[in-house]
Amino acid sequence: MRNLLKPVILILIALFPALVSAALQNGKVEVGLVKGIATLIDPKAAKKALASGLVFQEGYTVETNLESTTELILSNGSTLIVSPNTLLEIRTFKQVASNLIIEGSYQKLDKEPSPSVTEIEVKRGKVLGEVRKLNPMSSYTIKTPVGVARIRGTIYEVGYEEDKKGMATMSVGCVRGSVEATVFASSSGPVSVAPGQQVTVVAPAPPKPAAEEKPAAAPAAAAGTAAPAAGTAAPAAGTAAAPAAAEPAPPAPPVAPVSITTSVMDSKTLSSIALTLASSTSLPPSIASEVKVLAAAAPPPVEAKPAAAAAPAADGTAAPAADGSAAPAAAPTAETATAAPTSTTPMAPTPTSTGGGGGSAIDSLVQKITDTVQQTVEKAVQTNPSGTGG
Repeated sequence: MRNLLKPVILILIALFPALVSAALQNGKVEVGLVKGIATLIDPKAAKKALASGLVFQEGYTVETNLESTTELILSNGSTLIVSPNTLLEIRTFKQVASNLIIEGSYQKLDKEPSPSVTEIEVKRGKVLGEVRKLNPMSSYTIKTPVGVARIRGTIYEVGYEEDKKGMATMSVGCVRGSVEATVFASSSGPVSVAPGQQVTVVAPAPPKPAAEEKPAAAPAAAAGTAAPAAGTAAPAAGTAAAPAAAEPAPPAPPVAPVSITTSVMDSKTLSSIALTLASSTSLPPSIASEVKVLAAAAPPPVEAKPAAAAAPAADGTAAPAADGSAAPAAAPTAETATAAPTSTTPMAPTPTSTGGGGGSAIDSLVQKITDTVQQTVEKAVQTNPSGTGG
């Protein structure tokens, strides 16, 4: 019997690299409902219109205009609704192969069929997601330029916008389940977002790549003139003037602090989410109905009160204090407490426990899943020393 098993074992060992590489593969993203005009951009920047039934994978970018929404259904059973005026990239989506993954039936899964690594970056706009119960080894993150949200089996909402003053706003809302938000330029660590709550982060937007600037040409000396020798008199009128001493560089502008605010999701916000789930997805109606019930029990939206402005002086500037100094800025309230930045420039994303701080964290997680699959395959090809053959 052992002699019969040897050829089979040798074949399995020869096929071992192929078995491992096939185990962890690119996940599939299927386009569900599409309202209006949306665009799919491939890794080579080629564009085409997004249409229901289209299937793509990691490395692709989706963009919606001001009047369009689209539904993306991932092969791990999760659903992503892309709101109007949104730009996002499927940066990483790897999944262990499974016979439970059937194209066209991803939303029928009640839980994730196999471990996966998902990293989606929202560069502009907002996404609403529904994630089925994930495998304990899986990672599902929604990244923005200033922070990342780690998702664990939930209904969530993540938005990102930048203003003209160089500030960025990231919002992370948890409708059901568990969400954890991490801000890159803050030392506060991951912030847990409980069901029915949302976290709003205001931080300096990452700097845009500077356009290449051509150095200014040095002024040419007047024709026929030469630089004066040391100790000689100044050049006569009409000759080139000596270059002026370099002016000191202006001081760098102060970096705005990072503000992290936690609040309750009000009835208006939850009602809007329920409407989107009901009208813009292929999800079962029961999911939208559940959120609608939560909206009915949520508090009403709070009307924002305009802040009292300081009385301007005669020249239009802020009124000075009694001692002649500038009037101090208003102290932050408990609801708008800010976290001081840890450096004078926005911190670069660093790998964190959320798996979304950088490529190295994602690569490490992919390698961990691959090693686990490899150990399983190795056990499958080992001989049984106590076999029945002899």
